[in-house]
Amino acid sequence: MMNKEILTLIKQVAKTGETDLDLSEYRLKKLPDSLFELSHLEYLSINDNQLTDLPSKISKLSNLKSLDISDNQLLTLPPELANLSYLETLFVENNSLAMLGPSIVKLTQLKTLNLSGNQLIVLPAKMSQLAKLKDLDLSYNRLIAMPPEIVQLPQLRNLDLSGNPLINIVPNIFQMSKLKTLNLSNAKLTTLPAEFSQLPKLRELDLSANSLTTIPSAIFDLHKLRELYLNENKIETLPPEISQLNELEWLDFRDNKLTSLPLTISKLSNLDWLLLEDNPLPIPQNILEEADDPETIINYYVKRYSA
Repeated sequence: MMNKEILTLIKQVAKTGETDLDLSEYRLKKLPDSLFELSHLEYLSINDNQLTDLPSKISKLSNLKSLDISDNQLLTLPPELANLSYLETLFVENNSLAMLGPSIVKLTQLKTLNLSGNQLIVLPAKMSQLAKLKDLDLSYNRLIAMPPEIVQLPQLRNLDLSGNPLINIVPNIFQMSKLKTLNLSNAKLTTLPAEFSQLPKLRELDLSANSLTTIPSAIFDLHKLRELYLNENKIETLPPEISQLNELEWLDFRDNKLTSLPLTISKLSNLDWLLLEDNPLPIPQNILEEADDPETIINYYVKRYSA
């Protein structure tokens, strides 16, 4: 029997004309038919339930701008989802999707798409039709390579591919000229292509928890970079070229194999945080703990080892 509280909520929204409905965390296994009569709805949250499928009647909610169906047990998305022509935000994380149907590329107004925590191996071939997409989260799926379709998304600003067994990054990544944040952490990477240097607007790069033994030289050409995460790798050397990243505000180098620092690190005048713990560096722990005061760490090292 359907939860009376849910039916009351739906009646209330039908009566008042409210455009926002939150049906999250009700342990729903099925959605009530009356929900699909609310054609004026713009924001619907049905996350954190026990849904195994999304009814085709979802297409009746033709004014939806935001749909959150995350944290359910969905295996597929209905083709009728494509009829939600005003949809700008779609959250589907933490379901059991093994594939995305081609109809998703018809959601041409989509700006944010979160598919984190599914079982995806590939993406639809015509993803580039999502011409307004700015934020794409594909973290913790089963992608064994960076999907080439992503490169064709003209407006993409933020991309998360963390937690996939990627192994490699496509060389034509340089086509993503508007990319500002890129998360490639925990992705089994050992290197990056030289073309990586051609991401002129990149502000934040997360390469933590990979298998890097050196810093890919392409990184030193990312002159707009403000946050760089290289923690939990196997890097032995921080090259002098680090000083080329003169807009850097956050450098996380914890848990590597550094035994020394380049003296050029003192040129990073915008650095607010320098995290170096869990490296075999000749710097006392109490100094390393001053991560929010990089000058203290750098001055200690320079005074001691520049002689």
